[in-house]
Amino acid sequence: MFYWLVFLLLILNVFFFVLVLMIFLMFNNFSWMGIFMFFDSFVFIMLIMMMLFILGLVVLSELESSLIFLSSMLIMFCFFFFVSSNMLMLYIFFELSIFPILVMILGFGLQIEKVSSSYYLLFYTIFCSLPFLFVYYKSFFFLSYCFFDFFLSWEVYLVLTLSFMMKFPVYFLHLWLPKAHVEAPTTASMLLAGLLLKLGTAGFLRIMGSMNFLYNNFWICLSFFGMLLSSFSCLFQSDIKSLAAYSSIVHMSFLLLSLSILYLPGKVSGLLMMLAHGYTSTLMFFLIGEFFHISNSRMIYFFNSFFCSNIMFTIVVFSVFLSNSGVPPSLSFLSEFIVIVSSILMSKVFFLFLFMYFFLSFYYSTYVVVNFFLGSNFVNFHYNGVGYSIPVFLMMFNMFWWSVLY
Repeated sequence: MFYWLVFLLLILNVFFFVLVLMIFLMFNNFSWMGIFMFFDSFVFIMLIMMMLFILGLVVLSELESSLIFLSSMLIMFCFFFFVSSNMLMLYIFFELSIFPILVMILGFGLQIEKVSSSYYLLFYTIFCSLPFLFVYYKSFFFLSYCFFDFFLSWEVYLVLTLSFMMKFPVYFLHLWLPKAHVEAPTTASMLLAGLLLKLGTAGFLRIMGSMNFLYNNFWICLSFFGMLLSSFSCLFQSDIKSLAAYSSIVHMSFLLLSLSILYLPGKVSGLLMMLAHGYTSTLMFFLIGEFFHISNSRMIYFFNSFFCSNIMFTIVVFSVFLSNSGVPPSLSFLSEFIVIVSSILMSKVFFLFLFMYFFLSFYYSTYVVVNFFLGSNFVNFHYNGVGYSIPVFLMMFNMFWWSVLY
């Protein structure tokens, strides 16, 4: 069994080496690349780059070979999702990406509640995805993101986007995410927050591209509603992993708002936010997992004394959680700033909701950061793997993305 695992890992390593070479080719020629691969923008290429950075962090920090293998499998499914050339391939790889995460949660979760969290994940996926398949077959396979020729009523459009909204996840379809995060091992949480949520975003972008009718008022109202309610939920969490999961829902609702605004700056900021959230949330769950392995607790009240213990860990945690709340010069700040300007141009009422959101968001981020620092204990970091996070940390504050997207 061990030799088979080594052999499969070797094949996957060759695949990822070829993938890195392909990324450099994609930046030169990113429109059509044969019958099976299709790139309509730089976004998917940058998401593939982010995917490789996250995989590098997983491979460096994870000691369990089975988890590394499942992570590589998930990355491979996500790659084929990002370059799929038709809607059916998009749907197949979208659903296949559930399998490695389910195995990670059920096989490596620590508590018995992992069974109920897997039920949540499966049932949400099934009930939200089957309507998409029904509409696709009813359209006689003509639904494609190369031909913009579909005029649909808003009900059918809602059904089409429902499966991707489950992976966003928008509020009311979000219950599986905190449960899955809390029960999943650290590696699964990193992949779930950094990569799996991007599948919903990328799928929504591609569905939007093939429609001539977009009922966006509904999604704008729902995104505001989700931002505020998820921020309130963050204020009352005692489990730090649950708080990080709810903050992901907040950011994804903000991303939905930026994509629904229908201004070009809103689209650009949405893409920046996808990248910013991918890097930031991956690091958040990585650092929380590192501390959990030492203290065996996820309660916020026990997450303290970083300043007395390890200054490197302190700086990284401080930067990551402030980036999560949108502090300059992070990538989150730029994307959120552009969304604010675009939404105020659209309607002055939006400013009130955005102000409430920023107030709540900054409050819970600051509360967590202050809680981390205070305390007079000494925490002995036996396994100091924080240095592995430095490449992802640099990408989180990287100005390169601004130059690419502008």
